[in-house]
Amino acid sequence: MDLRHLRYVVATARNGSFSAAALELEVQQPVVSRRIRELEEELGVALFDRSTAGATLTPVGEDFTVMAGRILNDLQHLTDRTQAAVQGRRGSVMLGFYKSLSSGNLRFILRRFRENHPDIGLDLLEAPFVELMADIHSGKLDVAVILGDPDRCPVLHTMAIGTEQLVVVLPESHPLAEKPFVYWSDLKGERLLISHQDPGPDIRNILIGKLAAPSDSPEIVNLHVSRESILSLVGAGEGISLQCECASGLTGLGAVFRPVHDANGATRIGYVACWHPGNDNPVLKTFLEALRPEV
Repeated sequence: MDLRHLRYVVATARNGSFSAAALELEVQQPVVSRRIRELEEELGVALFDRSTAGATLTPVGEDFTVMAGRILNDLQHLTDRTQAAVQGRRGSVMLGFYKSLSSGNLRFILRRFRENHPDIGLDLLEAPFVELMADIHSGKLDVAVILGDPDRCPVLHTMAIGTEQLVVVLPESHPLAEKPFVYWSDLKGERLLISHQDPGPDIRNILIGKLAAPSDSPEIVNLHVSRESILSLVGAGEGISLQCECASGLTGLGAVFRPVHDANGATRIGYVACWHPGNDNPVLKTFLEALRPEV
């Protein structure tokens, strides 16, 4: 007995004749008749009653066909699952990112990915840049989303996935809070609160690059606290801060958010996805397509 025998039995039972089953299976009618006869001889029992009107199942044949159908369905399900895994439609992917990126556009992308790919598990890890890079190289992570340009990780494959405006966070009572946007030159002499946690160091580098002249003399305070704590300190009048645009969704902290402009308009910061060139997870390609910016 092999799978062909089971398929011939199920097809004959469904069609009511050997000839109709042969048409469905695209084989000659004598082949179907002979294979079923071989199976009946092996089992020592008739599965079909034959007549000029066709072939009908015997009581034993009915039980056999039910079980044969289950076996064929399970086999097809197994085949489909295996092919889906190979083609990147089933499996899991491990994504790493800064905690501060868990809101905004990335959150929307992840929600849409889960809706469009319910058979793919998405595991998340919030970690600093150094840990994300180590986990990419060790294989713990499939992909990481970080701030910066595609050339920031030269030994990895990277893909630019979008940008966000850089915003200045001000106490509600601050004079600059009345403006629709703020120029870099407006920040001279301010006390800027920057988190030691990522992407705080990246934002600090942007800040130094924009206010590098000695006359600018910004007071940069690095704090070992979360982004939410930074915003609370700003609301309490302890200083101002620079944040990614996604932080503007955090309200009720006594702070306001204003875009930072230079002569060319709003200052934007880029996001990139990076992954190891040796990563062979089929699901990774599917996830990268979901991250790819729409044209």
